[in-house]
Amino acid sequence: MSTFHVGGKVVDKVDLLRKKQLLWRLDVWPFAVFYGAWVSIILPSLDFVDACIVLGALSSIHILVCLFTAWSVDFKCFAYYSKVKNIDQADSCKITPAKFCGSKEVVPLNSRKSSAGSSTVDLEEIYFDFRKQCFVYSKENGTFNKLSYPTKETFGHYLKCSGHGSEAKALAATEKWGRNVFDYPQPTFQKLMKEHCMEPFFVFQVFCVGLWCLDEYWYYSLFTLFMLFMFESTMAKSRLRTLTELRRVRVDNQIVMVHRGGKWVKLSGTDLLPGDVVSIGRSSGESTPQWKISIAGRGMEEKLSAKRDKTHVLYGGTKILQHSPDKTFSLKTPDGGCLAVVP
Repeated sequence: MSTFHVGGKVVDKVDLLRKKQLLWRLDVWPFAVFYGAWVSIILPSLDFVDACIVLGALSSIHILVCLFTAWSVDFKCFAYYSKVKNIDQADSCKITPAKFCGSKEVVPLNSRKSSAGSSTVDLEEIYFDFRKQCFVYSKENGTFNKLSYPTKETFGHYLKCSGHGSEAKALAATEKWGRNVFDYPQPTFQKLMKEHCMEPFFVFQVFCVGLWCLDEYWYYSLFTLFMLFMFESTMAKSRLRTLTELRRVRVDNQIVMVHRGGKWVKLSGTDLLPGDVVSIGRSSGESTPQWKISIAGRGMEEKLSAKRDKTHVLYGGTKILQHSPDKTFSLKTPDGGCLAVVP
């Protein structure tokens, strides 16, 4: 099947696509035929001025087709891609988000090597990234699932955690989950200006300027075109300044003690990975005083629930006022902090 109903809060449907070869794209081969017909048929049979008018109309239609691929995701898929049924043949996919979760997008399909549990055999994992979230293809279910994190394991699993025992395991976890950062690329002025100039209303205004230039209002038209570009460049510059200010509003990275490779090391908070065992002291809980307790008294087979077991979960971005570590654990922290597992 070429369509997967993912469900959930973000993605509703995924359509498998494959890029068409350049010559078979809708904005290439039909117009190659049209331009060839203009040269061989229209140009010899019509007056030169009339032939130029036909060429101008043909070029306008060609430009509109290219613009529609930027305005409509469905038209872009129709023009640039073909649907496939086998995921091994696909190199891209069209994402239809859930209701009230934004608009459709076309994203590339990626693959990576992933170890299956304790097995040393690396399996190929197919996935795509959509709005800072990763969705992995499951061959068993035949659909895409959101990348899972160890947030619903049993309490016995967390009590037995000792961190990533080797650098190889830490690298594998980094490739799977990525770094502990939420960053977005800073767009350039040229990219923002291109987005503004491809808006339908701006294109309509430029088209009107072109019509005015055919009459005796060419000086007025050129001045209008200059003012349009000045206005759009001002708007793009203002957006760029706002995005730059937002990037400056970020929380400073904290240094934490992490148990990696059988020893305690100091790492930045952005380098934390799911499965890490860390030492929590007074430098990192809640915006208002909250009482947190250890999971040592819970049943080994009970599963953690972030909503139900809030007293066992410590959230980032706050400070510890007072702590007392459990000294019965075999793994001791070097700074007297409390042992915690990063889910």
